[in-house]
Amino acid sequence: MKQHLKILIYTLLGNTMLAFAVCAFIVPQDFMLGGSSGIALTVQHFLPIRLSVISGLVGISLFCLGWAFLGWKFAANSLLSTIIYPIIMGIMEVSPVGTLFAGEDKLICALYCALLIGMGVGLVVRVGGSTGGMDIPPCILQKYKGIPVGKSLMFFDGAIILAQVLLKGTDGILYSLLILVLTSVVIDHTIISGEATVQIIIISPEFERIRHEILDNINCGVTMMDIETGMTGEKRQAILSVVYAKKYPEIRDAALKIDKTAFIIASDVKNVNGQGYTLERVFINRKH
Repeated sequence: MKQHLKILIYTLLGNTMLAFAVCAFIVPQDFMLGGSSGIALTVQHFLPIRLSVISGLVGISLFCLGWAFLGWKFAANSLLSTIIYPIIMGIMEVSPVGTLFAGEDKLICALYCALLIGMGVGLVVRVGGSTGGMDIPPCILQKYKGIPVGKSLMFFDGAIILAQVLLKGTDGILYSLLILVLTSVVIDHTIISGEATVQIIIISPEFERIRHEILDNINCGVTMMDIETGMTGEKRQAILSVVYAKKYPEIRDAALKIDKTAFIIASDVKNVNGQGYTLERVFINRKH
């Protein structure tokens, strides 16, 4: 119950930050943005519909896409944000939020915007949730084509921003790029996202069940290591997994659900080379 409340609070706070950043800075200052909000801004150029309505429709479409190709468990992580985000944005659209920083310097607005978006995404992902949106197509490509999430996400964001440049011109492009770069930094420091990776070591007598959970349900790779416990000299196996940092809460919670006494170590990884990262991931049929 306590964990569910924490997820709700973090998701609500994170999406409020995202909606505020869009309504208070992105729209009034005419900045450009990637992701699902960037798609909504692009669509609004052609259709005179409230941004919150377009964002809601885009979010629902991507949610259904994730459910169809990645399963209900993955889609469920973004369900809360899919519902909350357009509602909060709709409230802010009819409030004076858009005029709060009307006379402020554009550079200051860009910095505030990056801080809010980065912290908003970071808070949601920190509790194992998802803001939904454009992280879903890259995850589909990774699952079915083995294309690393980071590469395809960069491509999609670049294409969305390019579309806005073609429609709006190059005014504000430098501020938009600054927001894009700083947002990534803030997300990483808030806890988890993008290309940041962690190394996870799990030591538990239930290593076989945890191994299957990570491989089959979370869709991450593992390496098994032979170890010997220091106190009892018992022979067993430990699980080593290097994953995108946003996957860590899901793996941690899954391991603790199976064995609440599991010994889990997580540490930052500066660089990863190999399949699923610098090389395309190869999917094989394995024996259970």
